[in-house]
Amino acid sequence: MRPVIGVVCAKMFFPNNNLDQYFYVGSGYVDGIARAGGVPLIMPLLGIQDPPFEKMLESLDGLILTGGEDPAPHLYGEEPLQRLGDVEYERDLAELAIIKLALEQKKPMLGICRGMQIMNVACGGTLIQDIPSQVPGAFQHAQKGSRQYGAHKVQLQPGFVADALGTHEVLVNTSHHQSVKDVAPGFRVTGVAADGVIEAIESLDGLHVGLQWHPERMWGHNAQMLKIAEAFVANVSQSMAQKQS
Repeated sequence: MRPVIGVVCAKMFFPNNNLDQYFYVGSGYVDGIARAGGVPLIMPLLGIQDPPFEKMLESLDGLILTGGEDPAPHLYGEEPLQRLGDVEYERDLAELAIIKLALEQKKPMLGICRGMQIMNVACGGTLIQDIPSQVPGAFQHAQKGSRQYGAHKVQLQPGFVADALGTHEVLVNTSHHQSVKDVAPGFRVTGVAADGVIEAIESLDGLHVGLQWHPERMWGHNAQMLKIAEAFVANVSQSMAQKQS
């Protein structure tokens, strides 16, 4: 049975329409899961009272947390710094609720960019609010030009990503100004850039993985990067089998 993977989608306004919001998600996430053998299902981040997140998650076998705006700093005990970006607090609250339920239901999660950050925050970690002003000697992590191709290398420790890619060093794209600072309890660092910025984390039980780069922008043309989607779908399938045994 092909696993059903929920892809979290946020809200946005279209140009010239500041009244109606629309749910959206990058097609790369969806395409990659389908190509990897999963069944992608878009999961809207509802902002209504008492959203049926528990029932929605029960229909899923795994979950992808996607990129987006900066998580609100007070969620990890900090005040906002001058260079904090846009915050969408309604999305923060929805994702925190979803992550809590996914942890309770032992659903595998793959967090990408903001997805890694909010997963780390939800589990008790903290963030660097602005890499350029807080990390001396940091690379340019807000990549200019095409973001479908690599910009800097990441050194990988043994774990999900190294196993999936079959390497201990990988060239990644980069499109962020925040990153994980203190890793949440129950997680470990499995990828670091040469400037010290954390690029990958995973839970000690291997169920939950976070990546700071955007593999979904690369795996459309990069067979190696698609292995991340394939490995995640395989992890979800294995988790399903364990629950049924």
